[in-house]
Amino acid sequence: MENPFARLLELQTSISNNTDLQQTAKKAAVVAIIVMDPSQEAKIVLIKRNAYDGHHSAQMAFPGGKKDESDENLKQTATREVEEEIGIQLDEAELIEMPPYWVHVSNFWIQPYYIKVNKNLEYRVNKREINRIFEIPVAFLKLPDSLDYHELQFMQERLIAPRFYYESEEIWGATAIMLYQLIQQLD
Repeated sequence: MENPFARLLELQTSISNNTDLQQTAKKAAVVAIIVMDPSQEAKIVLIKRNAYDGHHSAQMAFPGGKKDESDENLKQTATREVEEEIGIQLDEAELIEMPPYWVHVSNFWIQPYYIKVNKNLEYRVNKREINRIFEIPVAFLKLPDSLDYHELQFMQERLIAPRFYYESEEIWGATAIMLYQLIQQLD
């Protein structure tokens, strides 16, 4: 079966090669933390952002955020943001890079990473930024019924994009695309 998101992923790949856009967009980094506790099933950590006046208000997302001027690179941004938001310390050297993603509505160039951790995590939630933390079973995300489709306008085209629902929360946009790519990579 053809990938229903092929055109969207193709556009994102061509955008990721656009060095002018990469230079002018705001930089951010996120981390998909995969909890691989042997006594339980593998889970992926997502957060729900607090409501605020902005494009990404109350959205489900991977922990992460905007690059600070003091960050030497986006791996440092990713680990700093994860610790600030959910209190988890990660080793930069263990982060595995995924394809970058440009969010056109906010002009963010997001560098996603993933990491596998072999232990249960003890979170310290930054209540100023984060509403809730979710550990979503990878097996659930692989179920055909967990994946939904929706249409969006991107680069003057109507495209099909992935969307997930978990505990009545909608996971859409850049997070859903990155999550979809990660699930495919984990197979």
